[in-house]
Amino acid sequence: MTAVYDGPAAARLDDTDHPVRVRLTGHLDPIDGRYHWRGMVFDLAAPARLPQKVRLLIGDRSADGQLTEITPWGTHTVVGVGAPPYEI
Repeated sequence: MTAVYDGPAAARLDDTDHPVRVRLTGHLDPIDGRYHWRGMVFDLAAPARLPQKVRLLIGDRSADGQLTEITPWGTHTVVGVGAPPYEI
């Protein structure tokens, strides 16, 4: 099952929420049986270090993930395993 979310979110870094836009998608992995999601975080000021833990909040849903890199376009790549912060 694959779903895509593209819209507003909050990225919680070090107990501070930052308004951002995200584009996320994921899939159920047939090997480990877990949902793996990933995507891009737009409009986030660069954290001091990467990788860095992040909690994404979308409406009444949230999920922990990890910021893994800054792309050449200035966005951040985020990855997570388990229930995503968007409805699937």
